[in-house]
Amino acid sequence: MSYASIDISHTYTAPLGNESRYLLEDESPLTVEEARLALHSKGIAPHQGVLNFGINSKPVWLYFTIENPSAELMTRFIRVEASWLDQVDIYFFSNDRLINAQSGGDKYPFDQRQVDDRFIIFPHDFDVGQTEVLMRLSSPDPLNIPIYLLSLDEMHQKTLNDGYFYGAIYGFLLALLAYNILLSFSLKSRRYLYYSQYLFFFILMNLSYTGHGYQWLWPEQVTWQLWLNPILMLAYATTGLMFATRFLDTQKKLKRLHYIIGFTCWSLILLGALFILLGDNVRLLYLAFFAIIPFASLMITSGVVGMFNGIKEARYFAAATIFVTVGAVYTTLTVSGVIEYSNLGFHALEIAMLIEAVLFALALSYQFKIIQDGKITAERLADIDPLTGLYNRRGLYKILTPLLNVSLRKKRALSLLLLDIDYFKQINDLYGHTQGDKALRQLSKLLLNEARNGDLIGRWGGEEFILLLSETTEAEAQVLAQRIVDKVSELSLAVADKEVNITVSIGVSCLETPTETFDDLLDQADKALYQAKSKGRNRVVLAQAN
Repeated sequence: MSYASIDISHTYTAPLGNESRYLLEDESPLTVEEARLALHSKGIAPHQGVLNFGINSKPVWLYFTIENPSAELMTRFIRVEASWLDQVDIYFFSNDRLINAQSGGDKYPFDQRQVDDRFIIFPHDFDVGQTEVLMRLSSPDPLNIPIYLLSLDEMHQKTLNDGYFYGAIYGFLLALLAYNILLSFSLKSRRYLYYSQYLFFFILMNLSYTGHGYQWLWPEQVTWQLWLNPILMLAYATTGLMFATRFLDTQKKLKRLHYIIGFTCWSLILLGALFILLGDNVRLLYLAFFAIIPFASLMITSGVVGMFNGIKEARYFAAATIFVTVGAVYTTLTVSGVIEYSNLGFHALEIAMLIEAVLFALALSYQFKIIQDGKITAERLADIDPLTGLYNRRGLYKILTPLLNVSLRKKRALSLLLLDIDYFKQINDLYGHTQGDKALRQLSKLLLNEARNGDLIGRWGGEEFILLLSETTEAEAQVLAQRIVDKVSELSLAVADKEVNITVSIGVSCLETPTETFDDLLDQADKALYQAKSKGRNRVVLAQAN
C-alpha cells in the first residue's frame, strides 16, 4: 500500500489526520513491527483531520511518512494537542530501521517531558529522504488526537497565541473569583460564596483538562492527573447546581425543583465517591460525561421556571445558563467523539463560561440592587407614618436636626409649627376610630396643600403634627399657621348623614428666639400650643422669648 508523504519543507497548519492511517489494537498489544506491518496491509484512511475514538477506546496506532527533500537535517516537532492522554509512544523509521523512540503522557511525571509544554511534544531531526512515523496512543479518557507537525518558530507562535488566549480567560475568571469571595465576606451573602465555589471548580477543571494544572500546579502528582479530570467535572456540575438553588432560593420559591436538584447532586457525589473507592476510572469518566446532561437540563430549567414564577433576576440566570450549557454540551460532545473535532467545539465551554460569568455578574448585581432597594424601601417605610403618608417621629428626627444646624450656622430664620386637633378624643369616642383616622388623613392633605415646597411636614404622634419652615420668620410662620387654622375650620366629615367639623390649635416657635437645639425649639412650640389650648383652642399662639 502506498502512502502520500508529508513534505517537511511546506508549512502544515492543519492537523495530520488526513495524511495518516490508523489501526485499533485487538485484545493483545501489538509490537512495533507487528503494528508497522498491519498498518501497511490494513491501515484505515480517516476522513477527518482530527481522529476521535471516544471514551475508553482501544489503543490506536497511527502511521504517516515525512519527506525531507532538502540536503540537510530539518528539526520538526510533533505536537499532540490532547492534554489528558495516559500513554503516547512514537517511533521513527528510516530505511526500514528504527532510529528513534520516545514516550510521553500523563503516566509519567511532568519533568520527564522533552518539551516543557502542557501538550505532549516530540522533537526529531528528520534526515534527508523519507521517514516513517508510528504512534501508539492509549487512555481511558476520550481518545481525541489532534496532531500537528511544526517548526520551532511555528510551535513558539502557537504557544504564544495559547498564552494570550488563556491569559485573558484565567485573568478574567481569577479576578471575578477574588471579587466574589470579597463580596461574600463583606456582604455575608452565601450567594456570592456559592458562585465563588462554582467559578473555582470551573477554573480547576479547565486547568486540568487543558494540561496547565499538570504543568504548573501538580507536575509530580501522576495519580492526581489520571483522576482529576472526571472528579473536577463532577465538582463543576454539582457546585453549579448548588449555586442555582441558592441564587434562585429554590428551597422557598421552587421546592419541587429544589428536591430534584438536591437528589441529582447527591446521586452524582455518591456514585463518584463509589467509583473512586473501587478504583474504577472508566466508570467515573462515563459518570462525569453523563453528568453534563442533568447539569445542563436542570440549570436551564431552573432559570426558565424561575422566570415563570416571577423571580426577576431569573432572566439573567436563564440567559447565562443557556450559554454555558450549550457550550458545555458542545465541548463534551466534541471531546468525547460524538461530533467531529473543531477548535470552536473544544473551546466552546471556555468561551461560554466567559459570557456566563458576565451575565451572572450582572444577575448578582441586579439581585444586590433588589436587596439594597428593599432595604432602602424598608428604611423609608420605617420613617413614614402609614396612615397619613407623612414623616413619623423617627423620620422627622433624621431631618430636623441637620436643618436646624444649617440654619444656626448660616444664621437663617427657621420656624416650627406644632399643631394639635382640638377635642380629637371626642371624635374617636363618638364616631369611632375609623372617622378619627379619616380626620387625620384629611388634615394631612390640607397641610400638604398649604405648605411650600421646602417645608417639612410630619405626624409627631397621635393627633399632633409638626411643620418645619425653612427661611421663615416668626411673622411669616404666624400667617401660615393662621391660614391653616382657618382652612381646617372649614373642613367637615360626613358621619352618619351628619357633617362634623374639626378645629386645630397651633404653637409657633422661631430661631429668632435664643435656641440651640431642636428640643429647645420644640419645647417652646409645645408651651405655645398649651397656651392656645388654654385660651379656648382653634387659634395660633407664638412662643415667648426667654
